[in-house]
Amino acid sequence: MKQSVLIFRSFGYVLVALGLSACSDNPGLTEYADKLHNRVHNTLNRPANSITAPKPQLQYPAKRALTQTIERTRLGLLDSLKLNHCRLGQLIAENNSSLGRLKDGFSRYHADLNMVQALKSCVKHPESVAVKDKLKKALLHKKSQLNNSLANAFARDDALRKALSVGNNSLSQFHMTEYNYAVNALERFTRILERWNYKKEADDPAELIKMLGRLERSNYLPDLFRTMLDYSYKLERMAELLPEIPQSVYCKNGQVPDKALALKKAFNSIYIQEMQGDIAEIIEQHQRLLMTLANLQGIAPQPELKAYIAELGTLSKKLTDASVQFVRPWQKFYSACNFNPGLN
Repeated sequence: MKQSVLIFRSFGYVLVALGLSACSDNPGLTEYADKLHNRVHNTLNRPANSITAPKPQLQYPAKRALTQTIERTRLGLLDSLKLNHCRLGQLIAENNSSLGRLKDGFSRYHADLNMVQALKSCVKHPESVAVKDKLKKALLHKKSQLNNSLANAFARDDALRKALSVGNNSLSQFHMTEYNYAVNALERFTRILERWNYKKEADDPAELIKMLGRLERSNYLPDLFRTMLDYSYKLERMAELLPEIPQSVYCKNGQVPDKALALKKAFNSIYIQEMQGDIAEIIEQHQRLLMTLANLQGIAPQPELKAYIAELGTLSKKLTDASVQFVRPWQKFYSACNFNPGLN
């Protein structure tokens, strides 16, 4: 896979084309940061304070916080018995059944859209004259509740909540098949939901339900978000603990201290050869999600959920910024010693 990434150079970053393998042979992608941190601080005879990332505060808002009250659309029993001439009568019976009452998340939103369509159709039916005014009133009320129904789908659907949540673990390796499986499912789900939301009409829900099932079975996207947050934290923490390479190990008067060589070997073998490519791959995987996240942000009714999804969209920029901040003292050090990145 070819991609453009920012590559460390002693005088800054440059844009190059880099071929990356689809998978990493080593578990725990962010563990390279710990390895580099320990090597550098041991070389400098400094205590290697922990850079272990805490549990991220960024989390999908709680169901209770997002759930909206929905007023039930009512139609009298006698009136509902007069609707056998249109699909509405059957839908009312289905929604009042034990299975109908169990619908939740996007299945419930689909059922509500279906009910609006059935009401519209039944209002126009010539045999609805006796109940036409009541149907019109029910239609207006049902349409007024659709936004809250959509809000509750975002609040309660466990598959979407999982796909857009920050996972409990960082990625142990890249897996393009799993990545494509999850991203394609999220993209297809979003396209269907956009269509439903724009037309306020629902077609066959089978494809949407299928995509939600795929998202529920996959941990890849949650773990990708966690990897980005963990890597950003570790890079920021490393820059905080070592804002500058000590002048005592700088090369002076043509002399290269042993510790300078040790630092160069550690940085080249861990950051240049391992971390840099992984970070570039993580950022590229995330950037493919940006349009889908923006579309979901636009559909989600709740301001707090919009803000959360927007925050997910900033993760690649935050990781890039953390990487740039981390390598600045190393650029200065490499320049002083005339070292070439990647050459031990």
